[in-house]
Amino acid sequence: MLNGEVEVGTTYLVEVPHVLEADHRLTFGALRGATFPLTVTALEASEAEGIRSVLSPTTAVTLTVEQCRELGLPEGEYEIVGNLRMPDGTPIVLPRVQTLTVPIAWLVPFTDDRPSGHWDATGSLW
Repeated sequence: MLNGEVEVGTTYLVEVPHVLEADHRLTFGALRGATFPLTVTALEASEAEGIRSVLSPTTAVTLTVEQCRELGLPEGEYEIVGNLRMPDGTPIVLPRVQTLTVPIAWLVPFTDDRPSGHWDATGSLW
């Protein structure tokens, strides 16, 4: 798509190319050849920032001031990050919001039809 065709607040389908330019390999390497929905929240000259829902067992808990004090931590804000699991070790997968910036050229109008040759990464962290 072109910049003038993309609107903030609209959900588009992102089609990540199979072959990535060097500056996109680190961020999107695991998503090569994928499609996923992205709701655009901001636009720049050639990029769109947006949010997507992903499923992940990773969660974060922010410690209260009292908890930090009880643990003897210096004054400040602390967060514990880890995986949520059942007693038997099975991961519990929860939805979370991921913010991404993608090239506008990767956006296409959102439909239920997926292009052939791409894999569906809807909800997938990778």
